[in-house]
Amino acid sequence: MRTETFALLVKDHKVVEGIIDELLETRASDKKRRQDLLNTLKKELQLHEGIEESIVYPPLEAKKSTHDLTLEAYQEHHVVDVLLEELDALDFKDEDWKAKLTVLQENLEHHVKEEEDGLFPQAEKVLSSEQLKHIEQRIAEAKSS
Repeated sequence: MRTETFALLVKDHKVVEGIIDELLETRASDKKRRQDLLNTLKKELQLHEGIEESIVYPPLEAKKSTHDLTLEAYQEHHVVDVLLEELDALDFKDEDWKAKLTVLQENLEHHVKEEEDGLFPQAEKVLSSEQLKHIEQRIAEAKSS
């Protein structure tokens, strides 16, 4: 039976997806809306990545069967961060802005799929139920603070 250890992180994935969808629907002329949504996106991703990198990834990096997936996940976070910085530096009216946002979306979709279909299910196999419960509690605490 699958645990709910990663339910809050999966929920975050859906929130981020929704923000990006909203951003893609904005017009270049709606600078305030784009800036507000981009700021929200950056805040959501920063918290989410911080939780994954401090709570979820370390015990998985230590396991042989999830080591490589975890290293890849760290790198995917790095790519997302670089794209966010580049988006933030671009003028909203620059024709490359929406293209870069689409690349960010595609990278995040790939990352989410790997986590939800690969890393999280693997974690539930390689970590003990006590470890999973501890991770779930720490995620909830981090999300509520």
